[in-house]
Amino acid sequence: MRYPDDTGYVWNYIASVRDRASAYLQDNAVPYMAFPKLTGKPSYPLQHLRAVELDCYDYSPAGREAIARFICDNNIKVIVFMSALPQTIGMRLLRRLGVRTVNTEDDGFDPLRRDPLVKRGLKFLVRRVLRLQQHDLHLANSRSQQAFLLDYARLPPDRVCLMTNSVDTAHFCPGDRSAARTLTGLDPDRFWIIAVSQARPEKRVDKLIRMMQRLLEARPGTCLGFVYVGDGPIAAEWKELAAELGVQDAVVFAGRQNDVLPYYRSANLMVHAAHTESFGLAIVEAMACGLPVVASAASGPCETIVDDHTGQLVPIQDMEAFEQAVLCYIDNVEMTKIHGENARAHVVASYNVMRHSKEFANHIAQFL
Repeated sequence: MRYPDDTGYVWNYIASVRDRASAYLQDNAVPYMAFPKLTGKPSYPLQHLRAVELDCYDYSPAGREAIARFICDNNIKVIVFMSALPQTIGMRLLRRLGVRTVNTEDDGFDPLRRDPLVKRGLKFLVRRVLRLQQHDLHLANSRSQQAFLLDYARLPPDRVCLMTNSVDTAHFCPGDRSAARTLTGLDPDRFWIIAVSQARPEKRVDKLIRMMQRLLEARPGTCLGFVYVGDGPIAAEWKELAAELGVQDAVVFAGRQNDVLPYYRSANLMVHAAHTESFGLAIVEAMACGLPVVASAASGPCETIVDDHTGQLVPIQDMEAFEQAVLCYIDNVEMTKIHGENARAHVVASYNVMRHSKEFANHIAQFL
């Protein structure tokens, strides 16, 4: 893991899938979960993995020594990284110690990015001919991510596999909205629009706040609210923006939440305006909870949302169309209900965490 054990939300999901997968490996291996820091307050309770304090992304001299010592002392055969470029993790050391590496590709990417012909040729030579700068296996979390790794990164096809993300639909499921709003403290009488993400510029929560101002002006007789769940340095700027626009009474900043479920259950509609998104875990979690989703048509949402059935996809730069899509749900309660039910059924059928965990375990097991 890249972060301490008390860092929640999306990292909880990543930890939980690794934990579930390790349950299928215990007959053949002793699985560990390495955190840069153990705080004594883990946000996700491990069931099948042994937590250790080890920063596998630290390749300073001291970090390399700690990694090598742990590998030798515990006969480590495979390390599963998350979004780690091979040239940043000291691959020579790991190969010398006989360690195989698997990388889950969790980062967003620009699908329109292109290299000059010379650079493309160099990537082809280094990665497909010389077989350098690559893990033993790269696990793409979406079809578009897989295409990016093959076409832009020029990784060999035999080193890239599709393993779409998943959701625990037993946990993320519809629930009593009134009870959830009591728990979250959200106004029980508002139509709540939710956004869940890390606070990073590409998530474009600032555009959602500006949209909220226009929605309040367009529907003065409707009690509307917007709740943002997430955190990061830029969130402070978004709070200032809400105050400048005079919408602070209708906009709630819930901060980082280890369990987002009560907020999903409190909401009526999910919005996601990110202009780059490889998968969009929060989108699928929200759909599992029975929420329709309006999203910018980045690569990930285009795969997970069934347009006009589980939500609506909007051209990435067209915030006016985004606003109109949101208004459709505000004005049509029956459509909101039907699309929410469709969304739940779609996730149950297509994004099963048990399938994901077994698939993950099989990818790792081939190197044991």
